[in-house]
Amino acid sequence: MSEYQRYEWMTIDRPLTKKEQEEVDALSSHIEVSATHALVEYNWGDFKHDPIDVLHKYFDGFLYWANWGSPQLAFRFPRGILPDNLLAGYDLEDFASFTRHKDYDILNIEFGEMEAPDVWTEYDLGSLIPIREELMGGDLRALYIVWLAAQEMMGSYDEEEEYEIDVPSIPPGMGNLTGAQEELAALFRVPEELLMAAASHSATGKVSGQVADEDIAALIQQLPPERGNEYLLRLAHNEPGLSRLFLRELRELSQDKTGETSPAGERVTYATLLAESKTIRARLEREKREQTEAERRRHLKEIHDHRDTYWRQADKAAERGVASGYDEATRLLVELRDAATQFNETQEFQARFRIWVVSHLRRPALMKRLQAQKFTIPEM
Repeated sequence: MSEYQRYEWMTIDRPLTKKEQEEVDALSSHIEVSATHALVEYNWGDFKHDPIDVLHKYFDGFLYWANWGSPQLAFRFPRGILPDNLLAGYDLEDFASFTRHKDYDILNIEFGEMEAPDVWTEYDLGSLIPIREELMGGDLRALYIVWLAAQEMMGSYDEEEEYEIDVPSIPPGMGNLTGAQEELAALFRVPEELLMAAASHSATGKVSGQVADEDIAALIQQLPPERGNEYLLRLAHNEPGLSRLFLRELRELSQDKTGETSPAGERVTYATLLAESKTIRARLEREKREQTEAERRRHLKEIHDHRDTYWRQADKAAERGVASGYDEATRLLVELRDAATQFNETQEFQARFRIWVVSHLRRPALMKRLQAQKFTIPEM
């Protein structure tokens, strides 16, 4: 299989100017550029520029993945929207970085040694870009998902070695992830059962950073007039991310006055979550087997209740005298035999099959298919 690499960028806060589109278009002969999006795909070769530099200069989001894995996701934020210690306590030094620049801040998440799924899976930035807005709103579930992915990666190197230096608190709402957060978990291959284990320790209340409209209205009244006028002036200049800065200041103002802070979530080690996830996986597999068996029993009952119809269908399929008809007839007979076994009517089935098969003995291709399914064919 040939190599495949996909680089994708998107703008959110503002579209690219015509000049910027021309500059991005000049980066590669393979690139497709619009005012809000850029995409370049390679089956051979590589992108010759640093994609994070391209993100910093032109875009708000970036996604890279290849058919061998190595996913990378990065976002550009207006400077100061997110706290300096965004990644503190997550122990993500080998997987994520948060870099402040004079104009923007960059969050870069990269799993260079992560292998691709066993089946071909495509990812797109559009389904992941809402994470940027969620982080600016104080929703840290995405960072916790990245931490789980990092622990999975380190655990795959040596399960006996202890890597847990910092254990972050589990944010609220892990049992009700957004679509973008689910896509993030898929991108970095976090197992469903591990997410479920984390969710069992997660509060179900308001997600961190969410503020009700009525709370915002009350907090605005507490803002000093000169500060409000400053925000209006900055709004007139269309400052990127201003609404998020405004909301953060209002939350901080509320905390200063009330002394209240968001309660810290539960801290659970990865080893505990992993053990719990194994129990959850066993339960899910058992439930899936039970569901499959129940569906099979319902199907066999349907066949048993309408067995005369199935026999006629098998006869018509065989009489077509073509390979597809023989395949269908064999499938129907196998299902009739399974239904007979389920309802302890094997002898009745065998007697009816002997009568049925006699009229089709001169169809060697059909007989060969039936013999392959362990049917007993009488002598001509």
